[in-house]
Amino acid sequence: MSEGVDGCGDSSNGEDVAFIEKHKEENDEYGDSYPLLTKEDLLRLDAEQPIWRRVRIALIALFWVVWVCLIVVSILYIVLTPKCPPRPVQSFWQSKVGYWVNPFAFKDSDGDLVGDLKGLLSAGDYIQENVGAGFLVLTSMSPLYPKILPEVDSVSFASIHPALGTMEDFGALLRGFKKRGMQTVISLNFNAVPLNHELAKPAYLVSATPEDKFCRAGNGSAELMDGAMFYSTYGSGSGVVDLNLKSPEVMEKVKNVTRFWLHKGVDGILLSDAAFFVEEGTCASDKWLSSFPTCKLYTNGTVGVIQELRKVVDEVSSETSRPRVLIADPGNTGYGASTKEDAEKLLGTEEAPGAHLVISRQFAFQRGFHGEEGGAAKVQSYLETTEVTLRSQLALVTASPSDKPYTSVYSTASMFLLPGTPVIYAGTEIGWTPSSVMPPSMLYPFGQLPVVDSVSSHLPMPWDSHGGGFSDSVNVSKAYSAYTAGLKVVETVETALAAGRGASMFSLTASLVQLHKEYPSLLWGSLNATMNVPKAKDVEVFKRSATGFDSIVVVMVGTEGGSSVLDLSSDCSSLVPLVVYPPSDAFATGVELSSLKVYFQSGKECSLYVFKCGV
Repeated sequence: MSEGVDGCGDSSNGEDVAFIEKHKEENDEYGDSYPLLTKEDLLRLDAEQPIWRRVRIALIALFWVVWVCLIVVSILYIVLTPKCPPRPVQSFWQSKVGYWVNPFAFKDSDGDLVGDLKGLLSAGDYIQENVGAGFLVLTSMSPLYPKILPEVDSVSFASIHPALGTMEDFGALLRGFKKRGMQTVISLNFNAVPLNHELAKPAYLVSATPEDKFCRAGNGSAELMDGAMFYSTYGSGSGVVDLNLKSPEVMEKVKNVTRFWLHKGVDGILLSDAAFFVEEGTCASDKWLSSFPTCKLYTNGTVGVIQELRKVVDEVSSETSRPRVLIADPGNTGYGASTKEDAEKLLGTEEAPGAHLVISRQFAFQRGFHGEEGGAAKVQSYLETTEVTLRSQLALVTASPSDKPYTSVYSTASMFLLPGTPVIYAGTEIGWTPSSVMPPSMLYPFGQLPVVDSVSSHLPMPWDSHGGGFSDSVNVSKAYSAYTAGLKVVETVETALAAGRGASMFSLTASLVQLHKEYPSLLWGSLNATMNVPKAKDVEVFKRSATGFDSIVVVMVGTEGGSSVLDLSSDCSSLVPLVVYPPSDAFATGVELSSLKVYFQSGKECSLYVFKCGV
């Protein structure tokens, strides 16, 4: 038997079995060895066993084939996959629903029967979660009305009426709503000031002239101050005088006030009575409703004031990298929405922009025209009187500080479903329609009527029938019970939120708010009011569409149309009811209709049908 050779392998049946020499690592303290194949070893292995060379070549080829295939597939996937639909960048005033509230009339926290900022902040859950609003608009915090509020020695645009609270309370309100992801807009009225205002100085006011016969109260337009007569659109004895916004000095002070509040942290400014800023020309009559006083409203001077304030807002927005909004409310112009939306003039031009948004009274009570019979406007009037390219810049309301709250399915639905920003005036979400014009005497506004606006817009929020939701005062129950009984209040926030309430204006409003949030077609979609649908009596149909998203079809059925069948097959491949009011067993929400020919029947009240339209 042959002896094995040390270090060269073993022997078997007299034959030596040799292995590639193993090299021991010098620092291998355990004596373990890990052989490494050298170039010579690989060449020798290829020569002795060529199959491994072919295997390596095949693996390398396979790797590159797979790699190239993955690249090709990725390119094809990117090219052939449908692109995500465009989503325009929208600011908060374009994408959210506003909630317009008079803080004096909303909620009282200190028992004086006047609403305040702390009370408003405590209602944040209701505003955001129950109503669904995304930003807040406050009426003036230093109002001209009512005068019965505790008097202040000197008033300024940079102050808050003490009945509302302090500047610290205001800061807490801003922070509280900011934590909720909500924005806050305040109102400033640069048109007129009370006699005790810091700017009520002869050099800053408009002098009265014999030609001035234009007064919202229907009487003389001259107001006496310090032995001289000054112009007042609120009339003689009102204690209010008009600022001269043609004066560069006055304009600089107004711009500084705007900067002050923006730097305080507000997200925007609403300009109250904006149509009256610079009144020019003369009118033949001093009667407010006897003629349309357009000769003195919406002037180039007025637009110029708004354009200057827009520059300030944009300047602060740029400095803080935070978008701020400028909203213009024309105010009570005496005739409301005319045959053309005059408020659009306050938007300025593309080269010299004015307000970001203007308050439109298209769906206010009688369209803001107090001398005209009738109730809610229909979609057709909106289409005929608004400029197509400017509709997205309209803030649509059903009530305002100068327009009484009322209940209308048509108007409420139109506010959310047509192009524009919906702004809910506090109380209208529950269908608040006060039947009396006399304000309560024992709580805000303490029996006082406004000079020209509707008192119904300044009444305490109808939280409940006993007043516990409005104030913690021990005296509130008696005062509030008399107030709600006198106004024949039926629906309150308490009843609207109660279990078992069923369908109501509040449930309709909440559904429409949610719809507005969820469907891009309602946020930036185009409007098609000429759908290929046979016309039916007292039925209005329109469609909202955004590329790449579900379309929305809206059908409004009046009370005088009888029955009709609408064939929507040319516009939709499927129909799914989203909102139906009043509810109907024939239209189960969320369940696709079996046919694209849909039967509608008029009832005792107007009906609303909102469908998701498959295309």
